[in-house]
Amino acid sequence: MALIVENGTGLANADAYISLVDARIYAAAYGYTLPVDDTLAEVAIRQGTQYIDMQESCFGGARLVQDQSLSWPRLGAVNAYGFDIASDSIPLQLGYASVAAAAEFGAGTDVRATDDGKSIASEEVTGAVAVSYFNNGKTGGTVTITKALDALKSLLVTCANNGFEFRVGRG
Repeated sequence: MALIVENGTGLANADAYISLVDARIYAAAYGYTLPVDDTLAEVAIRQGTQYIDMQESCFGGARLVQDQSLSWPRLGAVNAYGFDIASDSIPLQLGYASVAAAAEFGAGTDVRATDDGKSIASEEVTGAVAVSYFNNGKTGGTVTITKALDALKSLLVTCANNGFEFRVGRG
């Protein structure tokens, strides 16, 4: 099934920020590897787009229309430098970040953990409960795709970190 690329109108059925042709051009220019098979590459791009949309809480503004399927386009969005982003535009960074994430998905990387991320080494239940974990309790199941997040950096204007929220915008 061909990608449905968001065109800036808030499509209810869009599943990508970048076309397969443009994704392949960008991937070749920056050394990313997408699956050779077009169907598999499109699946990877969709997964990459979903990964990007998981950052929605850090994007400024609000969705353009209620029933749009992706996080962009947005009303009242500004970039990290304080410049307005037109409400009918799809910033190129979204497509680029999608490709970076798609390369990981296309390579078979399991990006999202399917468990709570804790590996129990032993557990004891007599009186008080004692539990010990391997590797400080982390399995490494969840992967952060830093190349994708780096590509989005100028669009991430509201980010929560360690319980504190930082907002960047024009005064």
